[in-house]
Amino acid sequence: MVGREKLVVEESSEATPLLRNAAPVISAQECRQHKQLLRCFLNLKQTVSKAKGLFKTEYVHEIKAELDPIARQSMMEERRWSIYVSRAIRRFSVWWTHLPALGPPGLESSQLSEKPYGQHGGWAWTRDELPPLDVLMVLHALTLHTKTFGEDCFRHQKMALWNEGFPLQLASRCIDQDSLTYSCPESCRLHFENMTKLAWDNLGDPEDLSIECFRCQTQTIVPWTTRRGKGLADNGFVQLCQSCKFILRRDSLLVQKLRRDLHLLSEKNIPLPGTCWSVKDGHGTLTPNNATNELVKQFLGKLLLEETRPTNLSPDMTQIIEASTEAVGSQSLPMLHDIFEQYQYVGNSSCDLYAAIMRVSKSASMMHNVDWFKSELDLSQIETRYVDFLRGQSKGLSSRRPAAAKPDLMDSLILLWSTHLLAPRSYWEFFRRFGNGVPVDWKPPHDSATCNLCHTMYPPSFARRFIRGLASLSEWKEWLSTV
Repeated sequence: MVGREKLVVEESSEATPLLRNAAPVISAQECRQHKQLLRCFLNLKQTVSKAKGLFKTEYVHEIKAELDPIARQSMMEERRWSIYVSRAIRRFSVWWTHLPALGPPGLESSQLSEKPYGQHGGWAWTRDELPPLDVLMVLHALTLHTKTFGEDCFRHQKMALWNEGFPLQLASRCIDQDSLTYSCPESCRLHFENMTKLAWDNLGDPEDLSIECFRCQTQTIVPWTTRRGKGLADNGFVQLCQSCKFILRRDSLLVQKLRRDLHLLSEKNIPLPGTCWSVKDGHGTLTPNNATNELVKQFLGKLLLEETRPTNLSPDMTQIIEASTEAVGSQSLPMLHDIFEQYQYVGNSSCDLYAAIMRVSKSASMMHNVDWFKSELDLSQIETRYVDFLRGQSKGLSSRRPAAAKPDLMDSLILLWSTHLLAPRSYWEFFRRFGNGVPVDWKPPHDSATCNLCHTMYPPSFARRFIRGLASLSEWKEWLSTV
């Protein structure tokens, strides 16, 4: 982070012994700033959700069919926020692409072990570089998921951002304490708009966008949402390429994402998503798992390139996963799971940003108007409990796992942990001292019983054939509805 501010006890009654005890880990000032930022995000959500007429959600067929006015209003508000978040993620990806790329890419690079970028090299946050609030919200959610954030920084040569962390102090200076609105200098707007060619305001961007067709690789225009729920931000995305008339679906975007990453692996030696963390001497380190990437290169490369070819008229991620699991031994399935887990959602990040933002906003809404400083936690034991919390998480203790599965920001310990996550390098170094394995973050613990990917990779043979038949029938009906 940029220059930790000194804690001044007299400036606020909230500077409790709890945070003074934890000052070596994170300061009280940073916890207050994080709390204010979360309320600012919540204020944004409430403003967008209640904006009548936004994205024309009133005309969506599913919403119009709802007879209960309270339920219908709730559906409209949820839909507005969902579309807004999808647009914010797209805007974030454009902003991310234009951030400076520093350091060598590829499997041979071990960037986490290198010294942090200093003031005389690399990149550092300045106030003029602060992005809009919606982009900042996406970055915040990604940073709380430190494993995927580190992987994104590693794969895209953004390790300077890993060292800098989230610009909490800079952002807090732009938030009005009374109205909870985010207001940046004009220089921020000019910098962002010149760099990304996007509007500063999320709602200032067009109602449609250009994406690359899976089949012909030309740009085609698709809407964010439609009345029948066929837009890019809708669950049932179906659009026709304006050039080759190929039917674009969610699966085609997922397969396109996989093919792009396969080319990066084979041509630039950039590791696949899900393979960038390793455990050495009991500690997690941001170093590519060469064995997994070599497995894909030697045994699955040709198969996956064939399955993801643009001439495939019906790209199906489930069939690709099934073909891959049949081509390797059962001992390699856990490695394949780590890879294919990244291809269950659309986007260039190793993190499911949409789900991440929804988790954070749900948790933030629960802490609204709650003074978390009034805690019954034993103030003299805060550091001991924090260390014990990290150790319990790293060992996967059942008594500790629910805290990470559903982080409760009303718990002062969880807010302290979440604030620490915003400084990823500091958190990683601290975790190495007290925890084992890869650092724990906001990502829910894996549950094979509810994991759709596990059901795809380990189904009974009859069930596999039956499910495959249902999927084919569903696709046929969907195609007929578009003709």
